[in-house]
This record gives sequence, C-alpha cells and structure tokens, in this order.
Amino acid sequence: MISRNLARAGLVAAILLGGVGLTACAMENPDATFSVATAGDSLDTAVNDRVEQLLRTDVGLAGSQFRIHGKAGVVTIGGTVPDEHSLRRALDLASGVRGVRELRNEMELAPPK
Repeated sequence: MISRNLARAGLVAAILLGGVGLTACAMENPDATFSVATAGDSLDTAVNDRVEQLLRTDVGLAGSQFRIHGKAGVVTIGGTVPDEHSLRRALDLASGVRGVRELRNEMELAPPK
C-alpha cells in the first residue's frame, strides 16, 4: 500500500515538474511556437509548388495559364485553359499530387481565337 502511494506521488511529481519545464521552455523561447506554425505553411508551399510544376511542364496543357493556391491540402486552381479537355487534364493531374486532399476549380475556358 505504501509503495503504491509512493509510486503515485512520484508520478504526480514527474508530471508537475515536466509541466514546469515545458512552461519555462516556452517562456524562454517564444519563437518555438512560431516554428510549429510555419511548418504547416511550408507544407502548403511544397504542395502548391508540386502542383504548379506539374501543370506548367505538361505538354498537353500548353497555352494554359494557372494560379495555384492551397491551404491545409485544399488546392484551388484558377486561370485559363484553351479547351474542356485541358481543364479536365489539369484537374486529373493536380488531384494525383501527394498532399492534395481537395481540389477546387476556378479555371475558365479561353475565348476562341
């Protein structure tokens, strides 16, 4: 019984001291929380860059102009494409990029020349 109470007291002490350590760390280094927030931003940038590079380098999408914006895996593609086939191709390619959870279409068909 005494050893069980002693073990509980040790566990409580460890939890409390750990919490104090985390608080002290956060107070000494306020940028620590900022670096966590920017990690998500860098993931968004990486996904946006992969989608943009894929669409701009695809031969079947020549003559298209794209605007890519993404946040938390939700990627919006805007711009103009020459025809319906190009629009579908752009959406198919972008949906296959790792990290894209949802794709939103804001592309428009270019007026005929």
